[in-house]
Amino acid sequence: MKHYNIEHIGIIVKEPVAMGHWYKKVMGFNIRFEAQDEEKAVAFVTDSSEKVMLEFGKVPDVSPLSRQTDHHLQFHIAVESNDPENDVEHFVSNGARFIEKCPLSRPGDYLIVLEDPWGNCIQLVKEKAKY
Repeated sequence: MKHYNIEHIGIIVKEPVAMGHWYKKVMGFNIRFEAQDEEKAVAFVTDSSEKVMLEFGKVPDVSPLSRQTDHHLQFHIAVESNDPENDVEHFVSNGARFIEKCPLSRPGDYLIVLEDPWGNCIQLVKEKAKY
């Protein structure tokens, strides 16, 4: 069987470049590439491990994903947190909005659900055990 690795996950958002900079400031992500003109924009960001890359994009006539979901668990970006309770304050003080402590988790896990300033769901995750 042939195997493939994920190169990136793309998300249509309202302000890709601003969002990339927010993720850099608040989560320590790296901006790998960014560009914009009057109609479109893109920002590629990676987490500190450089193993996960997200593409935040804006193209004409395509609505941001945050406006297409009915519930925050339909699409979310989950990040590891050693102390979700304290980390939530860092996110909120930088413009995120607290949604809830996530009721769907394994025993011993702890998840807090937030929304970034553009309405995209972020989870702060502390796992009891890795998968």
